[in-house]
Amino acid sequence: MTTKQEITTNIMIRCTSLNAADFKEAIDLGLVCAAFDQQVNLIFIDGGINNLITNQSAANLRDKNHVDILKGLEFYDIEHIFVEKESLENSRLQIDNLLPNVQFISVSEVLELNLNADNLVTF
Repeated sequence: MTTKQEITTNIMIRCTSLNAADFKEAIDLGLVCAAFDQQVNLIFIDGGINNLITNQSAANLRDKNHVDILKGLEFYDIEHIFVEKESLENSRLQIDNLLPNVQFISVSEVLELNLNADNLVTF
């Protein structure tokens, strides 16, 4: 009997919420990968952590509120949302301003996740 090997796809999100097309493409890719039973790790670094601010208005982006989209990802089996600690410190944002279901990891932990992933895509 053979066991199914899980494929891991890491999606690094560096783009800010001001570039809604890149952010939407990153999330769409994550949803497609999850639909094919891949483990998806969303890793927010640099300006990408601005996508996790909870009190954003979608009216300025002329799009759906992407925070609501992020809150619903667990229904699609995307449960790993990481924030690089150093990017958070550099942004001067407070943890209280971000979605509550994120995990904070160091640069070395990001590198380790990426080394162990089958696929790595950056937006």
